[in-house]
Amino acid sequence: MIDLHERLSEYSYGFGATREALSLLEAIGLTPTPFLPNLLHEEELGFDVGFQDRGRVVVLQFKLGHELKRFHRKTPSQAIPPLAHPFWRFNIDTTAHQFQRLKEFEDDGADTHYVAPKFSSWQDFDGAFQAGAILERSLLQKPSEISAALSAQGGNAGQHRVVYDNNAQFVCSEPTSLPTRTAKDLGLEVETSVRQSPVSLEANLIHLFERQRPSAGPGPFSAARRDQIIGRFRDPIRGIAAAVGLEAWTQGGQAIFVTVSD
Repeated sequence: MIDLHERLSEYSYGFGATREALSLLEAIGLTPTPFLPNLLHEEELGFDVGFQDRGRVVVLQFKLGHELKRFHRKTPSQAIPPLAHPFWRFNIDTTAHQFQRLKEFEDDGADTHYVAPKFSSWQDFDGAFQAGAILERSLLQKPSEISAALSAQGGNAGQHRVVYDNNAQFVCSEPTSLPTRTAKDLGLEVETSVRQSPVSLEANLIHLFERQRPSAGPGPFSAARRDQIIGRFRDPIRGIAAAVGLEAWTQGGQAIFVTVSD
């Protein structure tokens, strides 16, 4: 039994958010298939993915914001962002492997978002879960939007804070506003990118698999590890899909393969 006084777990939140993302994409006529690590223990992915259909990879990176009632300035001169109370905060390091990999995914065509709840308790999570409102009550932010906001404020790479309430979000050191996005917006963005994709899901997966990694990033799996993953599957593209999904999973992200039939 869950102790309702415990902090909400990232695993449970991620499960609920993924479940809603799948329902959201299905409702607009897309076919989403989530990657799960246990698929690596099977000779096949265990489901039918339309690799030849138009498609994209979606990556959701879950964060649990720490609930706060007061903004703590790092310096006396730092501006305080206009936030309702309570608000939430999570930290990112733009030089760390997680952010670098997410930026790689986004730069190479994956629809990539940080996803963070606008609640902190199990009671609120349960209410949102039952109402199908987890994504609607979450921050949905692209890594590129965070990078652009940091560049606008002249910030350096390294540790930064993302702070947000129910209506607005900022990245600090000097608070810079970030774009807002609803669950419906997320669905429409993915739908547009999938339906307008000039190539198949297979081509997009191969592009992600073969992408050039910057020297500052986490780097690819070793050649032996890549061969081991792909060798588990009779069809190489399924092995490539598993390798891409596992890359996201090792950084705490959820990969979803999304397609649409012509």
